[in-house]
Amino acid sequence: MDFMKKTLNQVSVLQNTLYDVIYDLFFFAELQESEDDIKNGRVCTLEELQAEMEAKYESYCNSKS
Repeated sequence: MDFMKKTLNQVSVLQNTLYDVIYDLFFFAELQESEDDIKNGRVCTLEELQAEMEAKYESYCNSKS
């Protein structure tokens, strides 16, 4: 609840529609979750992602050329 209050204070609610407010809340919640993931080491490097894609999809290796 505290997160929602802080987020709503960051946006100008009077000039936005309800849809805009909901979108902003969702956007800032996702940013917060991403920051938490980074702080807790739940990330992968581009090299790790590329190796995973190559292992999973044969066509991925052929399309890079």
